[in-house]
Amino acid sequence: MICYLFNLYSGGMTTSLTVSPEMVRVNSAYDSDCAKAVWDFMRTQATAGNTVQVVVADRSFSPSEVADLVGVSRPTVQRRIKDGTIKATRRGSRWKVSEAEIERYRLFLADQMAVMVADDLDF
Repeated sequence: MICYLFNLYSGGMTTSLTVSPEMVRVNSAYDSDCAKAVWDFMRTQATAGNTVQVVVADRSFSPSEVADLVGVSRPTVQRRIKDGTIKATRRGSRWKVSEAEIERYRLFLADQMAVMVADDLDF
């Protein structure tokens, strides 16, 4: 999940408002509620003389974490990264996979399983 985290830094204290895409996707009417909440938060803090910093956090995962989330082995994930089936980026000497890519790969695996089951059932 990509989270939009709004942090307020004031006197060593942090206050935050987190908005996740799941909240927005569930109800498109939430878009205006979300925008209003963000605006109200920022206006309230600015009125109090505080500075608001907006940070967009895109979570990424190591091959081991991807393996746990998808239900395959770490070597399988590493092979899929190498052959391009899973898109990953290098951060230093480590591979990182975005949450969106993990979801795309899960759907890819589900489609493959559906085809194999359909073939076995001979419809």
